[in-house]
Formats: sequence, C-alpha cells, structure tokens
Amino acid sequence: MREEDALASLETLGLTRKESNAYLILVRNGGSSAAEVSRLLGVQYPAVYRVLHSLQGKGWIEASRDRPNRYRARNPRVVAEQARQARAEEIGTAAQRAADLTEEFRSRTRGTEADLYLYKGPESVANKLREVVLSAGGEILVVCPFAVDAEVLRILFATLRRSPQRSRVVLNRANQEDVARMRGDLGDAINLDVRFPSSHLPDTRLAHTFVFPSDRELFIVNSFYRDGALVLEKLQGLWIGDADYVRLQLEAMVRGLSAGRRGAVRVLPRARISGVRPSVR
Repeated sequence: MREEDALASLETLGLTRKESNAYLILVRNGGSSAAEVSRLLGVQYPAVYRVLHSLQGKGWIEASRDRPNRYRARNPRVVAEQARQARAEEIGTAAQRAADLTEEFRSRTRGTEADLYLYKGPESVANKLREVVLSAGGEILVVCPFAVDAEVLRILFATLRRSPQRSRVVLNRANQEDVARMRGDLGDAINLDVRFPSSHLPDTRLAHTFVFPSDRELFIVNSFYRDGALVLEKLQGLWIGDADYVRLQLEAMVRGLSAGRRGAVRVLPRARISGVRPSVR
C-alpha cells in the first residue's frame, strides 16, 4: 500500500497526521523506543512522547514495562475495526442531534410566504429529489402521466429505494417494459401502478413527473426531449413549498387517479402560487 493511502486511511479513522506517521513506523519497524521513533520520524523527543502517549490512550499501541519503554503497534485489523465502530457511533450520535433540528427547521418554514426553487442539471435535481424523499414522514406519491425516458425512472427509483417510507408510483403505460426490466431491483416498498394511456416520448417538449412527499411540498421533475430523445443535461426540478397550492394540486391528482381521468392530472396555473420568490439552485 502506498504510504499516503495508508496515512489517509488512518486519519479517516480518527488519528492525527503525526499519530498516523508514528503508528505506521511501529507497524513497519516493530517494537521501538520513543528515541527510535523520534529518529525515524524526524521529530523531537518530547513531541514524539506526547504522540505515543496519545496513541496508547486511543488503543492503537501498547507500551512495555521495560525502562525505557518500548512501544509496539496493535494488530491493524483489530484496532481499525474498533476505530470504525467508534466513529460509526459518534457519527450516528451526531446525525441524530442534527436530525433533532428538524422541528426548528419546520417551524421556520411554516410562514405564510410561499417558496419556489429551481434546480438545473441531473446532479442538482437528484440531490434535491433525495432530500425531498428522505424528509417524507409518510407514504410518497409519485405521478408521471407522460412517457419518460428510462433514465428518468432510474433516477427516481434509485432515490425512492433509499426512503424508509412506502411509495406509490403511477406511470404511463408506455413505460411498462422499462418497469419490467427494473422491477427486480425496486423492493417491496415501491408500489407501481401503470395506468395512464400509452404515449410516445415527446418530440420537443417537457414531460412532468410529480413527487408529493407530503401535503405541504411538491417537487416536479421536468425532463426535456429533443427529436424524441432525452436531453439529460437539461433536466430541471421545481420545488414548491406553498401548502395551499400543494394541497390543491394533490387533491386534483388524487381525484384524477380515482376517476381515471388523465385530464385532471395537470399543473395548476402559475398565478395560484402567491408571493413566490423564485431562486435558482
């Protein structure tokens, strides 16, 4: 293994650069005194002693009872696994503390002024879609009344698979073959319904995919087609945080799905979103 790769891995597991260098020296040279480590490391003795004491406290090395003490590295496989578990616990605790900010976040975004944000490009759209889906507190409804390219479905399903919530996905019949190819990778949490009348990929226009993570927000994925082929770099996402608008749109979707009316599945007029502050992300 290259030395730089080994040092980077040790730092990822929680060691400082000096500690990583000292541990690597002990791995490759066996039991050594602090003076020997000082010489090999090119660092003055007092500083090396502090590094060795820190490594011992973290459980990466052992010290003999001889005088002077001799230090040796503990088995890298064992200490690396212990460090991985410790970091996982630390990260889990930190993640939970950060997640506890959710209520403050929600209370801050419950104002009367609506929000609308535009995301451009597949990476930006996929990142926001992931955020929307993972923040859902209940079943996610996805409605795609138009035929879309299989790549759009792959982005959608890859995100839904990560969610702990169940999803209901209603698609155009033109995507039946795409769904059949992907169904084995979807899992049981995604409920597929192919019901909209079959249509061809659009020649030159947008196809809308509606993602409802709740009745307070809506994310619309707009896929653009030219001569019947997806132009992936023109993928756009529109996030709408207007609760009144979203509820109206969601009710229209549900009514349309229940009645089997394709015409009911449409975006409401832009004027219905009052006080919107557009922002491009």
